[in-house]
Amino acid sequence: MAKRKWTRDRIVAEIRHLHEQGVDLSPTGIRQTHGPLFSSARSRSHFGSWRAAIEAAGLDYSIIKRGEQIWSREHIVKALREAHAQGEDLLSVSFKNRHKKLYSAACAKRYFGSWRKALLAAGLDYEQMRGDHFWSRARIIQAIRDLHAAGTSLNWSQIDRVNPGLYRAARRKENYGSWRDALIAAGLDPETVAPPRRRRRVKTKAAESA
Repeated sequence: MAKRKWTRDRIVAEIRHLHEQGVDLSPTGIRQTHGPLFSSARSRSHFGSWRAAIEAAGLDYSIIKRGEQIWSREHIVKALREAHAQGEDLLSVSFKNRHKKLYSAACAKRYFGSWRKALLAAGLDYEQMRGDHFWSRARIIQAIRDLHAAGTSLNWSQIDRVNPGLYRAARRKENYGSWRDALIAAGLDPETVAPPRRRRRVKTKAAESA
């Protein structure tokens, strides 16, 4: 594969493109993620320093140097969808503290104005998430015992279909981590109350002819 040839114009265009994507353009950040770009920009034949390259792209180096995340509506939405897909509780204080920049950007008036609006823009069901969020460990255990007492099947696929909020809450890392462990915590034997479905045995031609 041919080596990418950097020119001053190409460097400026790439810096602007990365800036729009919300990439950390601080010297430390860009050196780790886009080493060739960083080295080329600093070469004497181009800009001589990363600062000069940043300023040539029309950006404020004093902000870039601090590594402040540059957000966009698209970048916020993508970050929220990825976090949700990884099973993160987007309504928890813990998540908001660990992702302060994301939370602040989403709530900023120039983007969405509130966390709820940002989640809705990401196509997430805010009301359902809100319901899931308020599942405590004690509430999960009580719900499982009530379902068991009512004779309801506790097989994970059945619960996921009829009570997805309970199922997802039980499997969260901060609760039990899995449906099986939640059943055990409720004092139930998973092998008895939620046996795995057996696969249908496929008869072979030899067996049919026997």
